[in-house]
Amino acid sequence: MKKGMDTLLRVVKYVVLIAYAVTCIYPMVWLLLSSLKTNEELFSNTWGLPESFRIGNYVSAIIQGHIGRYFINSVIISVLAVFLCVALGSMVSYAIARMKWKCSKLVLRLFMLGMMIPIYATIIPLFSIFNKMNLLNTYTSVIVPHVAFGFPMLIFILTGFLSTIPGELEEAAVMDGCNVFQIFGRIIVPITRPSLVTVAVITFLDVWNDLLIPQIFLTDTAKMTLPVGLTEFEGLRSTDYVSTIAAVVITVIPSMVVYILLHKNIMEGMVAGAVKG
Repeated sequence: MKKGMDTLLRVVKYVVLIAYAVTCIYPMVWLLLSSLKTNEELFSNTWGLPESFRIGNYVSAIIQGHIGRYFINSVIISVLAVFLCVALGSMVSYAIARMKWKCSKLVLRLFMLGMMIPIYATIIPLFSIFNKMNLLNTYTSVIVPHVAFGFPMLIFILTGFLSTIPGELEEAAVMDGCNVFQIFGRIIVPITRPSLVTVAVITFLDVWNDLLIPQIFLTDTAKMTLPVGLTEFEGLRSTDYVSTIAAVVITVIPSMVVYILLHKNIMEGMVAGAVKG
């Protein structure tokens, strides 16, 4: 009897999980299929397969809708923000967790307070600062806020993991003649790779999908990111719906690919930073 109940519960669990997976995956599949149709097919055969795969919709989105230019801007801003956040944040985490100095705990608490401040609450003061520094309408005005607000989560994850590393590793490295920078680069960074990947992916997704900050700080169309450029897409003001859908697919695909390729590292990093901490 108990074995039968366990089997039934397992079947119900898998049915629920499969149904949930379908509800998450199908919208993306529908977008992809719809982006390969004609406008007529989109309305006459909404849920079916396209009669012919029209790659020209993507060409129209990239060339006429300037999605290619917006894509490059998003790549530049996202890559720079991720690099700076991971590089600087990992150094700060190492200093807080592994070096002995009086104010280390106070500094850690100050960074943790940053998790309680929403980035959108700083829009007005940031706009004023960037305006006085002549940084408005530059990549810097978008990158700096994301790096600053990415620090608290990164430090929270890394300090929890770094505090569990045996001190004997660093002692052995010192005996071999390594300095602080060599210890950090050759020992700490490889060990903390899962946590670094976790923070890199989280930062990338935040920067890639952000709309408000680029929309406020960037005024030049040539520097706009994909989310902002999508709101300016010419297809939104016309009946070329399939090209608009193609532009949406181009916007969504990179974040999905990054998450699919690195989701195992993300889970490992979250467990390492939270549970071990």
